Amino acid sequence: MSLRFQFKNNILGLFISGINPKFFFFFNLLLLSFLFDIAKADTNNSTNLNNNLEIEYLESRNELEDYIIDNGDSIYLEFFPADELSGVFLVNEEGELLLPRLDETFVRGLTKSELKTLLEKRYTEFLIDPEIKIRIARFKSIRVLARGELRNPGFYKFPAYSSGSRITLKKNYNSGLDALIENNNEQTDLSQNMKSNNQSSQDIEVKRSSDNLTTISDVIRKAGGITSKTDLSRIEIIRDVPLGKGGGKKRAIIDLNAYIYESDPTNDIRIFDGDSLFFPKLSKPNPNQISKSILSGISPKFISVNLFGRVESPGVVKLPLESTLSDAIDLSGPIKPLSGKIVLIRYEKDGTVTKKNISYSGSAKRGSKRNPYLKEDDLISVKNSLFGKTTGILKEVTAPFVGIYSTKELIEGFSD
Repeated sequence: MSLRFQFKNNILGLFISGINPKFFFFFNLLLLSFLFDIAKADTNNSTNLNNNLEIEYLESRNELEDYIIDNGDSIYLEFFPADELSGVFLVNEEGELLLPRLDETFVRGLTKSELKTLLEKRYTEFLIDPEIKIRIARFKSIRVLARGELRNPGFYKFPAYSSGSRITLKKNYNSGLDALIENNNEQTDLSQNMKSNNQSSQDIEVKRSSDNLTTISDVIRKAGGITSKTDLSRIEIIRDVPLGKGGGKKRAIIDLNAYIYESDPTNDIRIFDGDSLFFPKLSKPNPNQISKSILSGISPKFISVNLFGRVESPGVVKLPLESTLSDAIDLSGPIKPLSGKIVLIRYEKDGTVTKKNISYSGSAKRGSKRNPYLKEDDLISVKNSLFGKTTGILKEVTAPFVGIYSTKELIEGFSD
């Protein structure tokens, strides 16, 4: 508006001063061009802002601000001044709280602030200016989807978590028993500041007060660890948005490299029920991150594979992570003479079973087709060669005749 106002003043001033028309025309043209560039820049900024809002970070200052209440949550309600109504109340399978005087109240899908508003409004029928404090006493069990470049992607379940605040109850409406939930920290201590727009995820600040919280590293550990191709700098987290804030999904891109390289848990953020995590794939393998991930505890030190057939010690073989077929053969003893190809059977990430015939070579490059990397629970069978099979058949065919001949010689020896 200020630019338009100044533009009008300039034109009026030029008319009043009786300036040359040609000069006025060129001056006007330059000014219009300048205003057009400003308008274009404003449009671009608006477009960029909209794009950033579509891929916003999980920006809540309090990580529980957008927590969605669901079946299995236990909610602590503290009534003022009616303390006798306070208690811990379980959200049942129907998504309801059984509350004093109100009985069944449907709360599934609400946040804490929305529940507070709802209950304070409903309790005005019984109380004068009721004030209700709400905390999550016990969180429901967590089910998370982990996709992408992990050793065992899939759905994973984590146990329920009891919160921290020190709450002494005189009455528990659901059970009729006194309850004590010990906690030395408020839920607001479990906070994070995930900033949106163009800021890097390295700006995220996470404060954890308990190792019992489920975080990104716990999900990776549950999924069997990372591979040498896992891109830890672009982990995508998709989380539900409360219905009161429009519903849908929001997304954050997290860089977890500092966790394994610098032992910095800052970006190891808390995970909630329903979250979906995607781990992208590097264009080139990074073998250094395997040893770092083992030291940080998100990848296991060993895997177990099953080895059968023509080896000295068939059975379950325990190997270091990222071991190859040659390592398994070395630990199980040498391959017996007259052995043939090796068959490798494994479950793939998509749930299918593959069966590969391997022309094994102990001197082949690690990770090559003739000496592949092994995965947890691989089945390896060392087959007979064609000559070995022929020898075995001949042995089975001639064995009865050898036995008959030996028996005949033995009888004749006794009769003599």
